[in-house]
Amino acid sequence: MSNEYLMEATYFPGCTMKTGVDESNRAMKLVLEKLKIKLFEIEDWNCCGSSSGHAVNHEISTSMGARNLSKATKGRPIVIPCPNCYRNWVSAHYHLSHEQETREKYENQFGRLNLSDPILNIYDVYHHIFNLAKLKSITFENTKPLKDLKIAVYYGCGAMYPKYLRPVGPPRDTVERLLKEMGATVVTWPYPHKCCSAFISAIYPEIAEDLTTQIISGAYEAGAEAVVTSCAMCQMNLEMREVSARMNNKLPILHLNQLMALYLGEKASSHEDWWKFHLVDPKPLLQKVGLWE
Repeated sequence: MSNEYLMEATYFPGCTMKTGVDESNRAMKLVLEKLKIKLFEIEDWNCCGSSSGHAVNHEISTSMGARNLSKATKGRPIVIPCPNCYRNWVSAHYHLSHEQETREKYENQFGRLNLSDPILNIYDVYHHIFNLAKLKSITFENTKPLKDLKIAVYYGCGAMYPKYLRPVGPPRDTVERLLKEMGATVVTWPYPHKCCSAFISAIYPEIAEDLTTQIISGAYEAGAEAVVTSCAMCQMNLEMREVSARMNNKLPILHLNQLMALYLGEKASSHEDWWKFHLVDPKPLLQKVGLWE
């Protein structure tokens, strides 16, 4: 993928990024603006179906993905920051690419489908940009290293797509590598891929409390001062549960996009509107490690 090709990208925010974690959405857009990547949000997009469609009916889930693919302009990569949205998009793409009858059915219903341009999650974009920086193809200006910040990287289960959906992609420890490049200390801990229970938390709150307690406690015991994730659902669920469960050791749950913005020179104090949505206030930690200006 050439640098020029990525400079303009189709953007699918999904329901959660558009509403529940707008602080992550705005931080990501600011980062991509600094990286000179222009986003074009898909017009009239619909829910990807990951929260309900795939569990209710496979065909419903595929149809939701097909409609979104029909809206995606050809000639630009498609950027999807939410891991669950990403997984549902690539699943629909796989079925439409490999099942002729399915593809023809939805082409008749929605018109042409964009099955030619790559679907990228936010890991892909940042991984590609940092590789270009290593090759001296681009340079970062006015960066502020995340030194003295001890982080536990949490992917959750949504980012672990089946291999057949993603035969080629960045390493599975991409976020750890990115954070180390940015100067943070990444702790080794047992639960980077453990399910946070977001989709069953309303039905089985006792299971959700147990799983989130394991995750937060595991990060704390490994020496982390915060947890970072790119999954909006994971971020909301972990913070909400650690507050409601009255855990003694509360850790801020940060968005990867927020740390990227700070590394690229944004002042934390200039974005009070980002931090006020966190249930565990990150400000004391950011002040402690010299990232609050």
